[in-house]
Amino acid sequence: MSVRTLLFTLVLVLATAAAFAASSSAVRHSSEADDSQAADLTHLGIVKANAGDLDEAVELFDKALSASGRNVTALCNRGKVFLNQGRVEKALADLDKALKLDPQLEGAYMARGMAHRLRGDFPKAFKDLNKAISLNAGNTEALINRAAFFFDTGEPENAFQDLSKLIELNPNMINALGNRAYILEQLGRYDEAVKDLSDVLAQEPSNIMAMKHMGFIYRQKGEPTKALRWYRMALKVETDESNRNRLNAEILDLERMSKQSR
Repeated sequence: MSVRTLLFTLVLVLATAAAFAASSSAVRHSSEADDSQAADLTHLGIVKANAGDLDEAVELFDKALSASGRNVTALCNRGKVFLNQGRVEKALADLDKALKLDPQLEGAYMARGMAHRLRGDFPKAFKDLNKAISLNAGNTEALINRAAFFFDTGEPENAFQDLSKLIELNPNMINALGNRAYILEQLGRYDEAVKDLSDVLAQEPSNIMAMKHMGFIYRQKGEPTKALRWYRMALKVETDESNRNRLNAEILDLERMSKQSR
């Protein structure tokens, strides 16, 4: 079982999740943003996007932009929808336009930074994420994405700092706790990783990723009995057959290790 893949998938999920929200500064910078039709269409598009109806959201943002071509809110949020759909180039086009209209739009910098990261253009990604954080030090999306960026570029200590800032802002932020635990495990700081995972499980007792990671860490620490406990707990809630097979193989191997250590 690859815990590296397991936990890094969490980072990637976090890196591709963009929230859809209106920007008051964006409305101010658009000469036609007060047009009731465009505003209503944009609002409905945001509602659809947050509900996961991305195709419908795009259609609504298209209509809003037809009514008001300089509507930065519609541009920014359509760009975020494109990003969630994997249409990175279209996302970049919208986000570039939005930032030309409103250079202080932190959400657009965050999303564009994420788009550049997905394209493998790390210098541009880093620049945009830094800009988003400079505009709002509490931008959780930008912080979690910059942490993933630092991880990508082999800078786990910097990733740890960003994740710690997130947890300082919200001590119960499960995604940040789970990812910081992974960074700590990579740094060999196992007891601290266990503490973060314990905080995750205190909030979500059936969090299977945290259970598997606990098992992996205790195996790394040379404590097969504790590792077995967590893998067996994970097996009870795992529904995917291939994952169950991997867990069973891990459990059998740990059982052999436990017998040999007696």
